[in-house]
Amino acid sequence: MGKVKMEKLQGSRLARQALERTVTLIDRFGSRLVGSDACRHTADALHAELANYADKAVKESFWLHPGAFLGWIRILVVLYPISLVFLWMDLPLISLLLTSAGILVMVLEFFLYKEIIDPIYPKAEGVNVYGTIEPEGDVRHTFLFSGHHDSARVFNFFTNKPSLYIFRIGFGLGLYFVQLAVALARTVGAIVEGGLFTISLPPLFYLIALIILTLGFPLVAHLWFFASKEGTPGAGDNLIASSMALELARYLSLQKQNGHPLKHTRVIVASFDGEEAGLRGSRAFFTKHAPDFADQSVWNFNVDCPYDAKDLFFLTSDINGSVKLSQRMATECVNISHSMGYDAFSQPIAFLTGGTDAAEAAKVGLEAVTLMAMPWGNKGRNSVYHTPNDLPDAIDVLAVEETLSIAIKFIERLEADEIIL
Repeated sequence: MGKVKMEKLQGSRLARQALERTVTLIDRFGSRLVGSDACRHTADALHAELANYADKAVKESFWLHPGAFLGWIRILVVLYPISLVFLWMDLPLISLLLTSAGILVMVLEFFLYKEIIDPIYPKAEGVNVYGTIEPEGDVRHTFLFSGHHDSARVFNFFTNKPSLYIFRIGFGLGLYFVQLAVALARTVGAIVEGGLFTISLPPLFYLIALIILTLGFPLVAHLWFFASKEGTPGAGDNLIASSMALELARYLSLQKQNGHPLKHTRVIVASFDGEEAGLRGSRAFFTKHAPDFADQSVWNFNVDCPYDAKDLFFLTSDINGSVKLSQRMATECVNISHSMGYDAFSQPIAFLTGGTDAAEAAKVGLEAVTLMAMPWGNKGRNSVYHTPNDLPDAIDVLAVEETLSIAIKFIERLEADEIIL
């Protein structure tokens, strides 16, 4: 039997076991919003099993403010009518300041994932889990396989008439920016009134703009209901990746027991918490452990949303394009995929599609990519994404098999010193 065929049989077995564990954990704990008992119990279960395979298994708690990451949406909804009242009162400077403050919060908190408003939201405990499989000899490379076990909040706009998603978001946020433009024009006009470069809006045009902004308020107000308080089952996004991490650890443990240990490659498998709250768990992990990785060959193979093998790709940028990931690692992963007969490609992340945990690894200087396997853009995502239908049967077992096979092959190439910094 050929080597590639053996590798695929091995990957198939690991994939089935990963899916079975995902089913079991969801049956036991349900959805897992960060900070909930269900999420902590899931972390406990992952840690307990990982301790059977890893040389060291660790749970690390951290504090976060889960409500902050999507909190900017409701801040904008509240600021819009207040700013509009000041426009009607012809106090555009106050309106401009309020509207600008809302946009600043949105840009920092969501576009760039900064923790600008976090302290005003309730605090919760998150739990990261990771395990280390040490090599037999000196460490020349570190391979870090990661996923996240927390669930996303259900996005109501994806469950209720998802075809109108772009319309609802576009018009809601668009009106907010129109209000900013009106307030800015009216403010500048008031400052330079009578000058050569007067930009003030004609009174009739200004009145028409205010009427449009007022009539459009329901479209802005509807954004209040963008996200539910309920969590998704989170099978493909992203408990399956945490389960794959355990399968990788189990595989390497069995290899070691059978007399085939890694010689010079340390493997860390990690399941982060708080990814759906703005990557807070991976941020806590990489901030804490950055000194441990300094001046080393460290490669973060992050996995998120591995639903469909036919859509498998590797991200080369993250957090709405603001963070650069490793093109070199992505190219290596694509080449490995092709050598195994898998379709794969690399691409930057689409703007306004968020971020993944690989961004936090890249920020501390590690080589990092995220493997995804779903259509990824504002117009095309897997239909179960961030919905109550994110169940194990939505995951293509072939996507899981290919992901694990690519990760194992990457480790083998590190061992052979075929991939070096």
